[in-house]
Amino acid sequence: MYGYIRPLKAELKVREYEAYHAMYCGLCRTLGRRYGFAARFLVSYDLTFLCCLLEGGAEQWRQGTCFCPANPLCRKHCVEQSEAMVHAADLTVLLAWQKLRDAVQDEHGPKRIAAWLGTRLYGRAYRRAAARLPEQAARIERQLGRLAALEAAQSASLDETADAFARILAGCAALLPEGAPRRAGEQLLYHTGRFIYLTDALDDAAEDARRGRYNPALRRYQAGPEGLCAADRAGLVETIDASVSLAGAAMELMPLRAGRGIVENIVYQGMPGVLRAVAAGTFRNKKRADRSHL
Repeated sequence: MYGYIRPLKAELKVREYEAYHAMYCGLCRTLGRRYGFAARFLVSYDLTFLCCLLEGGAEQWRQGTCFCPANPLCRKHCVEQSEAMVHAADLTVLLAWQKLRDAVQDEHGPKRIAAWLGTRLYGRAYRRAAARLPEQAARIERQLGRLAALEAAQSASLDETADAFARILAGCAALLPEGAPRRAGEQLLYHTGRFIYLTDALDDAAEDARRGRYNPALRRYQAGPEGLCAADRAGLVETIDASVSLAGAAMELMPLRAGRGIVENIVYQGMPGVLRAVAAGTFRNKKRADRSHL
């Protein structure tokens, strides 16, 4: 996925970091169990965050140990499979396959070939996930169709394009456990989705300007081949930061027990930290460095 929703590890307590790591590993294992070994490569920070939210009402997360194919010489702690983790695994497949299909349409050369091969590799898994979560699959298809129409029309509206993507995550609030405040969950996930879409637009702005590709931020600020100027980048950062604040306000209404410290770290420190890194142009280097730690 995108990888923009992640904790600020330096500010996590040791037990919180270990719990987050165990949730990440648990989601990876669940993907393998439900969709085969290849599905493990789809595990992401973004859906680990969703898993933390769906599991957040529990008093504590049940942990065990599991075999890690990436490090076969040791066993890792992992959160045991649950209904919430199963939902997160299904959503991981749905969203990842749609992202690959989008890349087939947008990319060229080797990247397009790789994306096409990915759609073939995960096609069966996608159909199984869509059968398990038909309402979520239909919502994702509908909103991505709306987003594709806006992009084809070269829309200059940040709000409309971001809204189409944000509604995909907002719909995941339907999977929250019984008794959880759905409205607060919808708002938290909506603004998380808006953050992802607009942060991705900011991250890709320079490359999209060079390659002449559509980017809502470039259209909104009428940027030329040189991309966004400093003032326009600052304006976009301010817009994104507003969604971070609204996500935080919604999170405070969530009855989180297990993992509250992790979720708070992601919303109050991780998301602002990612936004600063993207604005400074250093996020992609940071993302490569993080792969060696988790």
